[in-house]
Amino acid sequence: MYKMNRKIVAGTIKVCLVSILSSFLLFPLGGIAQQPGNEQELRDVQQIVAVVNDSPISLYDLKQRVLLFMMSSGQRQFSQQEQQYLNQQALQSLVDDKLKTQEAGEYKTVISKNDQEQSFASYAQQMRVTPTQLEQQLAQVGIRKESMLQQIEASLAWEQVVGGLLMPQVSISDEEIYAILERMETNKGQEEYHALEIFLLVSENDKREESRIAAQRIVEQLKKKASFQVMARQFSQSTTSAVGGDLGWLMKSQLSLEIVSALESMETGQISDPIETEDGFYIIQLAGKRQILTPSETDARVDLQHLFFEVSEKAQSDELDALEKIVTSAAEKIENCENLEEQGKELGAKETGSLGNLAISELPRSLHRTILDLEIGHATNPIREPNGYRVFVVCDRKDPEIRLPDYDSVEGNLSQQRVGLIARRHLRDLRRDAIIDYK
Repeated sequence: MYKMNRKIVAGTIKVCLVSILSSFLLFPLGGIAQQPGNEQELRDVQQIVAVVNDSPISLYDLKQRVLLFMMSSGQRQFSQQEQQYLNQQALQSLVDDKLKTQEAGEYKTVISKNDQEQSFASYAQQMRVTPTQLEQQLAQVGIRKESMLQQIEASLAWEQVVGGLLMPQVSISDEEIYAILERMETNKGQEEYHALEIFLLVSENDKREESRIAAQRIVEQLKKKASFQVMARQFSQSTTSAVGGDLGWLMKSQLSLEIVSALESMETGQISDPIETEDGFYIIQLAGKRQILTPSETDARVDLQHLFFEVSEKAQSDELDALEKIVTSAAEKIENCENLEEQGKELGAKETGSLGNLAISELPRSLHRTILDLEIGHATNPIREPNGYRVFVVCDRKDPEIRLPDYDSVEGNLSQQRVGLIARRHLRDLRRDAIIDYK
């Protein structure tokens, strides 16, 4: 049985958030802050705002995390109340990161630079940019890449704690697995849901109202078109945060009654209001719904390539119309996927590439019918983007085959659900037992 070997002194948390928050508002949070000079950075690094079990958090760390939150929200102007909220959430996030890395350190966990870079690339992919482009975007708003890598390191360290320490505590019996398979056959034709989650943990009941307000503000940002996956990676305290909050496909019986009740009344793409549970607050986005063991045409998988034709930011409407005609004509000449990169160069595409093999349901809904109706080897009409036009080419398609998942898949899904619950409660316990001194 696992035993904590950290010295615990419960009930010695000193909280002075009001003074902390007011002092942090001295830097320009009304918009994206500019990167400070070296002297300012040095002062910020030297100013300690909190100590978590003897491990310090500097004002510089806090400013960087706030900027990450601002960037993730997609918003550029904030009221004073919103600024205070961002500071509070950023500070809690940094405290949790300290607790996670400290717990991982008890087991000599080491996260390599390569691991961090791979996760950084994955994050960039979710934002639909390259790692280099993401680094440039961070620099433009005053965020050093190292600040984001530190956050990634804490997340990866926690994954190792979850996998190495908490996963062995999960036990799934044969009876449970076969019961789920039986329910799937019994419930054939009934709906199941593909959902994304953001979870805010409530470690103490007297902090519940703070978490409720935080959840509501996240919903407000999401409804202003902030990316759910990006927000999940920044704010969610669930193990699914590493994959943008993706829960995958689940039957009603695999979800809590509170979440099922919300999903039943939601349309695809819709975001729920905060859903309160004993452990905290959930924010859910419905990514899709389908009938159990019943084929859907959007479950078809395609090998998808794309070509991008760039346009100048200064281009006038007549120039855009002319380019669209040129791209349309170029797209019509594509009849197969052989040497598509060379074809793209000949047609004037700035970039070509593969999106891999994916289900049509994973694409934006606006593309579903277009891709379904497209012949293999042919390209779509040009689709307007901020910097140009993009066309997609279907290189292969495989119609969906509906069959029961295998034993290992069901066991894996059940294990992930249970370890997620254990991980949330373990983090809650770490918070309660920590000595946190806010300066």
